[in-house]
Amino acid sequence: MRKYLLLLAASVMMAACVTLTPEEKAQLAKAVNIALDERHYTIDIQTMTPNRGATKNVASNWSLEVKGDTLISYLPYMGRAYQIPYGGGKGLNFTAPIKTYHESKGKKDERRIVIEVDNENDTHTYSLVVFDNGRADLDVQSKEREFISYSGEMMMKRK
Repeated sequence: MRKYLLLLAASVMMAACVTLTPEEKAQLAKAVNIALDERHYTIDIQTMTPNRGATKNVASNWSLEVKGDTLISYLPYMGRAYQIPYGGGKGLNFTAPIKTYHESKGKKDERRIVIEVDNENDTHTYSLVVFDNGRADLDVQSKEREFISYSGEMMMKRK
């Protein structure tokens, strides 16, 4: 049953121009919440907003993935870096263990998640808001880089 719900949710999100029935909305919300509860989800990034600039559409394949206690960050970055290693370092493209993971309920249709991770180049705080329809907003604050925001859509994945 769960595989069916996840497949249905993924199909529904791909057909974004189709209006959802109340039953489909409920099934999608259930699938999104299951993925968040299990901490196995991917946010496919569609736009980015640098601290000093306008919102830009990004090419496909940029994502933020949570797999249990691991964060896989594959995000484009535009902005000022204060202190980085020679060659630019890893930026926001790395895999790291999650240091802290805090979640709270926002409004009735959203969940707020704050994830902290360290890698060899920097310390990052990922603030994520995921809505029941799978839409997601992400803010990334690093110690050595300017703040940047992203928006995208959740795609549920099996373990």
